[in-house]
Amino acid sequence: MTNPNENPAGKSPSPPPSETSDLAARIRKAQEARAAANGTQQASRQGDMSTLARGLRIGAEFVAAILVGSGIGYLIDMFAGTAPWALLIMFMVGFAAGIVNVTRVVAELNANKTASQDADDMD
Repeated sequence: MTNPNENPAGKSPSPPPSETSDLAARIRKAQEARAAANGTQQASRQGDMSTLARGLRIGAEFVAAILVGSGIGYLIDMFAGTAPWALLIMFMVGFAAGIVNVTRVVAELNANKTASQDADDMD
């Protein structure tokens, strides 16, 4: 026979509800504080990654313009037989297009940054 006061699963008796609710409230408060701290850390990391992404975009646009210009010049040289002249000219055109692209992207990013700063100043 089993004792009716004994817990059949071998578990210890649960504490009164007041202790449990107090502990649950403290745990919830600690988790919220940790989540808030992690949120600010992740926001700063996202800002860093955003800056990295902008830098990679600028570099990729510059290199892509040079490669496209050089490729077109190489193809012209192959079909026209003009040796290195079309390649050299199109390389310079690609370089100029790359500089124009970089200038355009940087101006766009600066305009977005200024607009967001103005919105923050109004708040």
